[in-house]
Amino acid sequence: MFCFERCYDLDELTRSNMHIHTHFSSCAKPEMTFSAIVKEADRCGLTDIALTDHSGPDEKDQISRCFETLKKERDGTATRVRVRIGSELSLYGVGKYSETPETMRKLEYRLFSQNHYHLRTWEHPEDRSPRGYILHTLACLSELFNTDYADCIAHPIAPIKIKSLENPERLFDSISDNELGGIMEKAENARCAWELHSGVVLTWPEWSRRFFNIGREVGSHFTFASDAHTIAAIDPAPVLPQYKKILL
Repeated sequence: MFCFERCYDLDELTRSNMHIHTHFSSCAKPEMTFSAIVKEADRCGLTDIALTDHSGPDEKDQISRCFETLKKERDGTATRVRVRIGSELSLYGVGKYSETPETMRKLEYRLFSQNHYHLRTWEHPEDRSPRGYILHTLACLSELFNTDYADCIAHPIAPIKIKSLENPERLFDSISDNELGGIMEKAENARCAWELHSGVVLTWPEWSRRFFNIGREVGSHFTFASDAHTIAAIDPAPVLPQYKKILL
């Protein structure tokens, strides 16, 4: 398992970026080569990055191939940036994971997405109300936290991929502070961190402040993540002032 030291100092947290896609992810730009990513991370003064290409139920063995290729590139690159080669794995239902335990344990960073409901392979709750999706989310995460698979949760609980809801933001009103604190405690017991995802923080500031404050009460671990698909999105500096305004 990998986890940074617990930290709530945003200047310190944004010295890393733990959600970056390479050109192996179809959603990333061709410019996202290993050498270009590392060069930009070095320019930005980052100390740590994680390469987290997508893994889905229909993409078996892709992550193993990506891992070996990127590892060879890292081994041939001189840089002061610590590069962890991982994956954005799919938690696509209760107890449903896109890779085998053997493959997951080989990865250096295991980031899990639980809310890619737009994909046809994703499990949906029978009750497709905001409360139904919250209960499904909690069930998926609770089962994950009974394992040792996860290092971090990507864009947690955000309604960014639930297209069937007329008002997805009602998701935030459908989870109580006690439920949120409870699932964050389970994550902490499993030594799993949560992303402070730039898209989520900037789009839903009130929710992000609530999430961050409850996490601090619980003693959660957090990482900064820009979910970079372009070179320009790697640098945390442009969003840091907004993070401070929103979260502190």
